[in-house]
Amino acid sequence: MTGWEYENVGLPTDPLQIESITVTPDPPTRGQADVFTIKAAALADIADGAYLHVTVKLGLIKLLTKQFDLFSELRGEGGLKLSCSTSDGKNPIPKGDTTLTLTMDLPKETPQAKFGIDVRGYTVDDDDLLALKVKVDFMKP
Repeated sequence: MTGWEYENVGLPTDPLQIESITVTPDPPTRGQADVFTIKAAALADIADGAYLHVTVKLGLIKLLTKQFDLFSELRGEGGLKLSCSTSDGKNPIPKGDTTLTLTMDLPKETPQAKFGIDVRGYTVDDDDLLALKVKVDFMKP
């Protein structure tokens, strides 16, 4: 792996199907804003109350485990810089194609290491929404 990679580990029946993820700049860079563009297809309307469970690991060590309310984040009420092409967080994400944009300001002090990020999404009814594994490599070449 050089830079970063992701794997969609969700089921084909998950309501939010991740089609592609791109990042600018590619690969992600410490000390500046990195923009992740996630193209997805909603198989059904996704209602307020959906949430994401994120775990960041350095090897086997968990650095962060946090739950994010998806719609609060889309409304700008949380710590993520997240937007959606088809919902402002006040209305459901409608069935069909959508694009989520996540902007992350990675500090220059981010260690030169390989990080693993697990993202599990759940609907308001606690059913599976999506599942991703992301790996980011900040090691020196």
